[in-house]
Amino acid sequence: MKKILCIILTLLFTAGAFVSCADQNNQQGADTTKSQANDSAAVTTAAETEPEELTNADKAKPFLDELPKVKYDRTFNVLCMFNVGNSEKEIWAEEASSEPIENAVFLRNTAMFDNYGVTIMKTAEADVSGAAQRDYKSNAKAYDLIMANGPTTGALAQNGYLYNFLDLKDYMNLDQEWWDPGTLRDAAINGKVYFMNGDINILDNDVTWIMLFNKKMISDNDLEEPYELVRNGTWTLDKFYEYVKKVSKDANGDGKYDHEDVYGFLTTNGGGLTNFMYTSDIKTVDLRDDVPTVVMGEQQEKILDLLAFCKKLIHEDNFTWISKNDPAQTKEMFMNNQGLFYSEVLSYIVNLSDMDSPYGVLPTPKFDEAQKNYRTHVDGVGSMISIPANIDKPQDAAYIIEAFALYSYIYVTPAYYEVTLKRKKSRDSDSSEMIDIILQSRVYDIGYIYSSIGLSTLFNNLVSEGSTDFAAKYKSKEKSAKKALENIMKKYNKL
Repeated sequence: MKKILCIILTLLFTAGAFVSCADQNNQQGADTTKSQANDSAAVTTAAETEPEELTNADKAKPFLDELPKVKYDRTFNVLCMFNVGNSEKEIWAEEASSEPIENAVFLRNTAMFDNYGVTIMKTAEADVSGAAQRDYKSNAKAYDLIMANGPTTGALAQNGYLYNFLDLKDYMNLDQEWWDPGTLRDAAINGKVYFMNGDINILDNDVTWIMLFNKKMISDNDLEEPYELVRNGTWTLDKFYEYVKKVSKDANGDGKYDHEDVYGFLTTNGGGLTNFMYTSDIKTVDLRDDVPTVVMGEQQEKILDLLAFCKKLIHEDNFTWISKNDPAQTKEMFMNNQGLFYSEVLSYIVNLSDMDSPYGVLPTPKFDEAQKNYRTHVDGVGSMISIPANIDKPQDAAYIIEAFALYSYIYVTPAYYEVTLKRKKSRDSDSSEMIDIILQSRVYDIGYIYSSIGLSTLFNNLVSEGSTDFAAKYKSKEKSAKKALENIMKKYNKL
């Protein structure tokens, strides 16, 4: 807190000095010719009116000011996953640390205690679902927040163990930057939202799918870095393919393509292929008037075009290398300048600390220019934020959770960016901008969260096989998928 105070005082002192200098300049201008005075005034006005970039703290302050000035004098216990990535680290840190995220979590939790008398506590369980259900059935009310993975959270929601966030919308700013717009938009089942993502959790960021590109290979092949394409909305599958086909080659000249050659595109089997569906704005289940509906069959023409593209990209002309179930191999190939583009989750950036060549971060390309937004998906292992259905004093809980999210936005999010990007060769502000775009464009598919519907692997399997026979495969699953969704909705309709 002392460090923050020093920063604020420094900024105030600097602002005072600036005003003083401006006053002196205006006085000097009075002693010169009229033309010089006008020029000076123009320069001064431009300097004074040029907008300064707001920090997360600047943006959060008015919202923190609106929260009740209450000392709750209570413990706030978060039930989280045991030993799953950053599942525990995103909630609690014992002390200040030289490690940025750990220190940021400590500062956030300290701010919660100093300002609201709330002590953040974590309870890590291997079986989060079992712990949450036992707590609810015994009415022990031991947990104030639950951070489980997507499938577990979905199961808890449909069985009535979670609280509706929208019942608390008058006390929380769910449409602001510290909350993920994707969960608010895509998970409103029957007009209720039982799980959210936001700046409180970082494990969801860790497993968000992104595209990395090798800047050295871009330069060596006289290609333009794709950042501006992203900004102007022309970073599409066609443009991506145009880049990919220019770099692939039989590097050792042995007449065969293997892990020793150079490719336009690298990925691992699974999410890297599934993500083409989501980045093309295709889902298996979508909301119709807040009711989940199987929609995959409605998008058959687009899916066929996408499958044809993937077949061309992955199975023809040796443009792609897929290290099936071996992410270490893909990483090494990218680090060795053997891949122009590399599809992985966001957390993999920190694994490239020894890479000599510079690289950048991109969203996965859109289907075409007509598609309005870039899209990506979050792997099912990522954490989701939910509130136990039997929580005491929901209004107080809402204020505490909102403060928790705001202080996460102030402390944890900047630290997450620092850790993610600090080891990058030729670190650039463009990659930070791209990550902002990626995290604000995540899509959530109820058919992916509830894998029992049976459609979440259909696209991936067809791509892996190099098949475009979507109609037959979908028809064989459509009836059972609709029945599975109907059974899920029977439970939701009772809530």
